[in-house]
Amino acid sequence: MTDGSGNNVRDKERVFQAAEALTAEGAAVTVTNVRERAGCSNAAATKYLREWRDGKAAEDEARQALPELPVAVTALVERGLDALWGAAIEVARSEHEATAAAQDEALTAVVGEADALAARVDEADAELAQFRAVLESAREQARSAEEDRAAVEKERADAVAASARLEGDLAAVRQALDAARDELARERAATAAAERARSDAEAARAQAEGAAVGLRESLADVRGALEAARTDAAQAHRDQAAAETARAGAEASVARLEGELSASRDALASARELAAEAEQARMAAIAARAQAEGTAAGLREALEAATASAAVPSCSG
Repeated sequence: MTDGSGNNVRDKERVFQAAEALTAEGAAVTVTNVRERAGCSNAAATKYLREWRDGKAAEDEARQALPELPVAVTALVERGLDALWGAAIEVARSEHEATAAAQDEALTAVVGEADALAARVDEADAELAQFRAVLESAREQARSAEEDRAAVEKERADAVAASARLEGDLAAVRQALDAARDELARERAATAAAERARSDAEAARAQAEGAAVGLRESLADVRGALEAARTDAAQAHRDQAAAETARAGAEASVARLEGELSASRDALASARELAAEAEQARMAAIAARAQAEGTAAGLREALEAATASAAVPSCSG
């Protein structure tokens, strides 16, 4: 609640009560003591303490007014000494007024200084409040920065752990890739061996087929010679004995050639079986190589993914 002049009535009452209480206690009635006792600002304490002092000065001045003449003075007045008493009173009043004027002047100067000091104290209080707010903000920023640093440290530790895991995965992938490469090398060696076996089987089959053709031609010649001998024997009974001998020899040759032909046929069948087995081995080697290349491609993709993951930069404090 404020009065019509804008003064805070409650502050004024508290300042007056504090000044009266300090006076009753015999304590110094200063702006600081009044402000602490009344719980108000320096400006309010200075302003209302000045009003309280002005009121006290007025009361003192009223008490120091010309008193009633005592009985003795009345007797002197009656004796015609009124002028003397008046002169004494005037001298005392003049001295009091001079003293009061000097005190008022000194009080005005002190009050001015007190007002200035109160204003500076209020400014200092405001600046202190600002400094405290800035300090609290700085402390809050420091706490936030500490929390951010802890979070960054945790992220860095997590990144280091993830990097270690990726390094382990990368080593495992590389080991698996090396094993796949070794398996692929073995499969390629097996394929090459199968190719060589197939080539050898093809060569053996071609050789056997050539030998069979030669044997067939020889058998045809022998059979032609036998037929010629038989013809000659039929036509020339004179030479029958010789023809019989030639026939027997020819039949022996035929038997021998037929045995060689049978052996050649067996060799050709074996060569064909070897060629079939070599072809099966070549097809199995091709399938194994395709499987190994697929496995190597998968491992290569896994290695590239692991390498890409390991190359991602991490946060650090």
